[in-house]
Amino acid sequence: MRFKRNNSLSEILPRPVAFVFSGGTSLGAVQVGMLMGVFEANIVPDLLVGTSVGAINAASVGQGFTKSRLQHLASIWSGLKTSDVFGRTGLKSALSLLSGRGALSSADNLLRLLETHLPNSHSDLVIQTAVVATEFLTGSPVILAKGDLVLNILASSAIPMIFPPVTVGGRQLVDGGVVAHVPLAQAEMLGAQTMVVFDVGYPCKLSKLPKGPKEKALHFITLMLHRQSFGLLSVLNPNLTVIYLPAPCPLDVPAYDFSQGSRLISAGFESAHSFLAELSFTGRGIYGNPHVHDDPMHISMEVESSMPRLLLLH
Repeated sequence: MRFKRNNSLSEILPRPVAFVFSGGTSLGAVQVGMLMGVFEANIVPDLLVGTSVGAINAASVGQGFTKSRLQHLASIWSGLKTSDVFGRTGLKSALSLLSGRGALSSADNLLRLLETHLPNSHSDLVIQTAVVATEFLTGSPVILAKGDLVLNILASSAIPMIFPPVTVGGRQLVDGGVVAHVPLAQAEMLGAQTMVVFDVGYPCKLSKLPKGPKEKALHFITLMLHRQSFGLLSVLNPNLTVIYLPAPCPLDVPAYDFSQGSRLISAGFESAHSFLAELSFTGRGIYGNPHVHDDPMHISMEVESSMPRLLLLH
């Protein structure tokens, strides 16, 4: 994998520059490769904003956007197993969901992972880092940018039905992806003039359906949250600059499989590297788009729109 720094885009991009990280569970490894491509292009962040697994990667970069930090992050992702993130499986998952916890998995494994690799407080980071969660009661987005870093990220990563809600400041919070899978609006609220978007996309080329309850839930949630990306750019302030890095495509790794970290990192790097190598910055505007192709939704809409006419012929 190539990994060197070239001449700087940072000199011409409007500042502050925010790196904006989507959710995506195991596909978060793609963001590590994208980060390497952005590092190579010498784009330097002033602000980091992340949702769910993107919050984890944002906090990791918040400790320093350096080659050694990215290599360390890559080594963590390359060594992950699904059991490092999720707890109980099978019957225990079902019993947990039926219990008062209302979740298929304990967050204990994820908590240990966060405590091992991240500092305790936002104040320990060298780059301003904000994570986005969702208030369980109201469905409102919540920006967490100070205090207990690990607790805030645990809340941002509390995938509904998978992990239990997390209480922060007296409020029960769940995964930020419920309302802000790609937290562009939150980055704008925090003052970003340029947003570099690390959206992992979705597994568009799976060959088989998931089997277990946890796997099925994660697959469904991934597809549902990805739909949020459509139309996001149309509601942003037109005076902002957005560099929307392309997600790897085709992608055949399910969002619940953490054993493919190295492959996803390589795919993310190649995707970002190729895009940035060809990018010609001509001023404020939008460069790139979310991961959309041969969209089944449009196909089904076309079929449905023809049905009334067909019925009239009977």
